[in-house]
Formats: sequence, structure tokens, C-alpha cells
Amino acid sequence: MEVTVTVHREGGSLWSEVAELPGCFASGRTLEELREALAEAVGLYLWDLPGELRGEVSPTGESRVEVVPAR
Repeated sequence: MEVTVTVHREGGSLWSEVAELPGCFASGRTLEELREALAEAVGLYLWDLPGELRGEVSPTGESRVEVVPAR
């Protein structure tokens, strides 16, 4: 799965949003902190989808997405 991430700098911090996942965003003080927060945010976003799509994000930031049946 590929997504488009836009990174914004405001003051002394960074925040990002994922174009393909409305409402999915993360923030951090450094790029490394932002990357980790974004990996977690995408994983949680995909996990919360109601029975259509579930995903995992590894510590390296790579995502694995699978389709699962609704219960």
C-alpha cells in the first residue's frame, strides 16, 4: 500500500497528514519522532476500519495490509 504523506513545519515541531486516510495525522519534534508517530497512526487507522481492511505497521515503518471479512 502506498500513501501520500504531507509534512508541515510549524514553530519548532512537525506534523503530517495522509491524503488517502482522512483524519490520519501525526506530530513530532524531530523527523524520526514524526516517522514513528506516523507509523503508529497509520496502523491504528487501518486497524479501526470496520471489518473491511486491517493493517499492521512494523517498527521499520513498513505496512502490511490485508482484507478481512466483516463479522
